[in-house]
Amino acid sequence: MNEEIRAAVDARLREKGLSRADLARATGIHPNHITRALNNTGGRGGNVPPVWQAILDALGLTLTAVPVEHLSSGGVPPAPSDPQALEREVMRRVQAAVREALGSVAPPQGDEPGRAGGGKE
Repeated sequence: MNEEIRAAVDARLREKGLSRADLARATGIHPNHITRALNNTGGRGGNVPPVWQAILDALGLTLTAVPVEHLSSGGVPPAPSDPQALEREVMRRVQAAVREALGSVAPPQGDEPGRAGGGKE
């Protein structure tokens, strides 16, 4: 994660009057993992996986935390509250954004996607 997302999570906790312990209970994640992730002091879930960071960097994208109510007013469905469902939904949305961004880049002349050798027999 980046510092903007960590700050947004902390701000949202304050806004909702919740503690990190409350967040741990709501997500089923051990409180130590929540603290490590939000303090960027190691532990699981604290960093963007290198492959995703490379994809985001290559496409000039950044991760941003936006309250769901801002998204749902724009016609985007709200994110699920279940942690596994949320992770699947985030991955689906990121993959769709990457596909859309890559769709605007035409493949080199004579290449056929998905075939070795550029589609030539």
